[in-house]
Amino acid sequence: MAYRVVVKCGSGAFFVPNEATENLKLCTAGQLRVLLFALSRGFSETSPEIVASELGILPDDAKDLLDYWVGRGILECEGVSAPVSVPKVSPAVSEQKKDIPKPPETKLTMKEVIRLKEEDSGIAHVLSEAERILGKTFTSSDTETIVWLISYAGIAPEILCMVIQYCAGIGKTNLRYIQKTALEWLDSGIDTIESAEERIHFLNEARSWEGEVKRRLEIYGRSLVAKEKEYAESWRLYNISPELIHFAYEKCIEKTAKLSFPYINKLLISWHRKGIKTPAEAAAENKNKAEEKSPSFDLDELERRMMLDDSVI
Repeated sequence: MAYRVVVKCGSGAFFVPNEATENLKLCTAGQLRVLLFALSRGFSETSPEIVASELGILPDDAKDLLDYWVGRGILECEGVSAPVSVPKVSPAVSEQKKDIPKPPETKLTMKEVIRLKEEDSGIAHVLSEAERILGKTFTSSDTETIVWLISYAGIAPEILCMVIQYCAGIGKTNLRYIQKTALEWLDSGIDTIESAEERIHFLNEARSWEGEVKRRLEIYGRSLVAKEKEYAESWRLYNISPELIHFAYEKCIEKTAKLSFPYINKLLISWHRKGIKTPAEAAAENKNKAEEKSPSFDLDELERRMMLDDSVI
């Protein structure tokens, strides 16, 4: 039984690179959906937010799915690089800063994995801790990821354990996410327990603040996009209270009938410069401005002038 594509007159079509079809065996259904959507847009740019809106997924998940195809050279994105081949040799310790390695395009053999585990006792410790933290038995692919991060990427076992613990704490137990986070920390120069603890403290604080901002702005079912996170972080640095953020949100809805981060930010920064810290102070300031704009009439003076005008006539 053979199947073929039905080509209808007047219907749209888009091309699929040959390289994409070579990845069909390995990609997931979600990755394939995102690829087809991106290809259907032709040469028009897309973004995690557009993909999330059209496919009904979270922006963070959309970004991960898009980055998968960037990593295979099918899509491109400024600031996201395609992976490079990693030589199958143990990395030599160098005094110079080396480029951060990318995830290998080819899998390590089990023979190599076993050899590296025997050569480095830290690997066995991380594997045991990781299974305990994540509450699951690793597959050969999971084991390979851990081995590669330690033996080829050069991440210290104790730092990798902290990465895994942090990711598990925020509900991200996928090894691909853990690998991505570990490489980001490595790229940021986090190579000591102290610097890792500082990063975790910063991330937890930012994550808690983001949740509070979302609640005050009545944002549900999605994460903040990059620009929104920038606004939220600036409000945190200015020590603006969640109550004042909600008050600004209410004023924004009254004025524009929609959520607008730039509008809310304009209000908050204006209040901050005036030393306004509470909704009551902001309301009083708004009332004063309204009174200043409203015309004031002295009824007695107005009546006197009207009489004078009549007498002239």
